[in-house]
Amino acid sequence: MAEKETTQKEPAFTKEQLLASKQFAPPERDFLRAVLEEGKTYTIDQARKVLGKTLSKEVK
Repeated sequence: MAEKETTQKEPAFTKEQLLASKQFAPPERDFLRAVLEEGKTYTIDQARKVLGKTLSKEVK
């Protein structure tokens, strides 16, 4: 008997919801506040990737 793959869509959150969550430390929320777009939704994974790209950029 073949197992069915269950593909659950990750929940997406608005910028405001992510900033209010405890998933991110206060300094991380400051960066997210600056880089996330208003009106767009992000999964936790997407927000972490955006944060990682932002934090890995070289300071000019």
